[in-house]
Amino acid sequence: MEQTTPRPVRTPSPGTTPRCEVRRGSRSAVHLYLTGDFDHAAHAELRRSLRRAFDRAGRGSVVVDMSGVGAIGSECIEVLLVGYTRAMRGGHGFEVVNAHGPVRQALAVTGLCEPPVDDMFDSLMAMITTPDTAS
Repeated sequence: MEQTTPRPVRTPSPGTTPRCEVRRGSRSAVHLYLTGDFDHAAHAELRRSLRRAFDRAGRGSVVVDMSGVGAIGSECIEVLLVGYTRAMRGGHGFEVVNAHGPVRQALAVTGLCEPPVDDMFDSLMAMITTPDTAS
């Protein structure tokens, strides 16, 4: 897996206009940087930008950087899931990175990114402290 240099986390103001920027990260990866709030109105632009990223990536990877995303709606999550499916079918790499807060929680439910560390810790602690009822 390619190491990506994390960009500083920017928390946009509520209602921030969504922006998508496609940039080549390396020879084998193209980065799609997202900023703003990705609600229903933003899904068409996200879909177009994801297509551009795949077109530029060729057989390489697409890395979606969510560090500037303050909110995400179900339509945009669906676009990312379609992108993931396209990547897997086409032999591309696909990674969602730097999501935070409620955005990360929503994406973790779908499997697009790892759950927040606190959630993993809480789940592990619940497993450890739960008495074994099978005995």
